[in-house]
Amino acid sequence: MKTDIRRLGTSAQGIPVYAFRYIWGGPMFVGTMAQDLLAIRPEAVIETESGYYMVDYDKLDIAMVSLPEDVSPLTDEAALALAAQATRIRSRGSVQLAM
Repeated sequence: MKTDIRRLGTSAQGIPVYAFRYIWGGPMFVGTMAQDLLAIRPEAVIETESGYYMVDYDKLDIAMVSLPEDVSPLTDEAALALAAQATRIRSRGSVQLAM
């Protein structure tokens, strides 16, 4: 249920990282795709009651982060670094992730 999908790169653990928006609008996010993880990290995928897949970011070396609309566009490398840094902050319990 995403649009404007752009591949940014790969995390240190080999997780494909993307920039995307949800089809209902809102900010740009950086994260990964559950469909990719089914093949390489199925333990990080949750199937919802409605049959959609969700990512369990607690099992990955990246976090899903929203990008503020009021900043200039980030380079792919900067967005990837932001997702990796958010995971380190999350592991210390001081960041709330976008859903």
